[in-house]
Amino acid sequence: MKTLYHLLLICLCLGVTCACGEDTPVTPGQEITPGGEEPEKPEEPEEPENPQEPVANVNANDSVEGMMYATDYVMPHLNSENIYVEHTSTYGYNQVLNYALEWNTEKRHAAWVAFSFDAITKQNTTGRNEVWATDPLLPAGTCPTETDHKSDGFDKGHLCASNDRKFSVEANEQTYYYSNMSPMMSSFNGGFWASFEILVQDWGRSEAFDKVYVTKGGTLDQLLVNFTGTQNGNDGVLPKTDENGLTIHGLACPKYYFIAVLAQKGNDFYAIGFWMEHRDDYGYEYDEFAPSDVMKKYAVSIDELEKNTGLDFFCNLPDSIEKTVESTWSETDWDW
Repeated sequence: MKTLYHLLLICLCLGVTCACGEDTPVTPGQEITPGGEEPEKPEEPEEPENPQEPVANVNANDSVEGMMYATDYVMPHLNSENIYVEHTSTYGYNQVLNYALEWNTEKRHAAWVAFSFDAITKQNTTGRNEVWATDPLLPAGTCPTETDHKSDGFDKGHLCASNDRKFSVEANEQTYYYSNMSPMMSSFNGGFWASFEILVQDWGRSEAFDKVYVTKGGTLDQLLVNFTGTQNGNDGVLPKTDENGLTIHGLACPKYYFIAVLAQKGNDFYAIGFWMEHRDDYGYEYDEFAPSDVMKKYAVSIDELEKNTGLDFFCNLPDSIEKTVESTWSETDWDW
């Protein structure tokens, strides 16, 4: 009897209940249900047969310390030999990208400028604010000044147009940095080139798309060499370049200009490029604009534009989307 009492006492200390007068052994921490039965172990969730693969993007930009927008869809693949600059603007409580550029110090000219139209930046609430200035974000002495453009026969042609950035006074003023200028023939700047600028602005400010990404520039590896214009510029001087494609003040003068456009609506993307020679004989004078049927003749796919320029546009798109959207363009995707 004493032995049985000791056994019962041991069972109670171990937290074991006995059934039918038999002892039930347990291991420390084991849960025991009434009646001494171990509860069923819950089934572990099965691994999915096809776990989601990371989105492939082999040519994307790396993040740049201090630069928030290097991985934005609008950016071409960055060239480490150039200086990458982001101009931001404050809108309400938000800091937004106004435009970015890549500066070629040797040519004293931007390789490209990039910006987008979205709910904020497509707003058209201010006029032209012509505050000409050197670019405060470029190293001292690398940005041209007014003297470099004086009496050379060329316009100071905007790459990111004044009318592209009209959502705030600050944003518009930044378009008047000399780093955003390119030596353009007057009729080209104010007529033919302006026709494409207006078209893209219409797309950017329409309700057809949620966001429109734009990259513009002139070719720095193909310059306008030994050129003498057929018309005086707005300064009354006949434009000329030397055997190296430089103006009389040593600024690079591109032979071709380009525009790359990517539009987004929900999860759908559309792209188109424009490629045009820098000439003064298109037949459109200042404030005379080309009709849409003419502009369509200069439309190309982004793939073709990349071959012409050597740039990798919209590199931050997932590769599968980039490959599809850049391979062709469709006239019906756009309102002409």
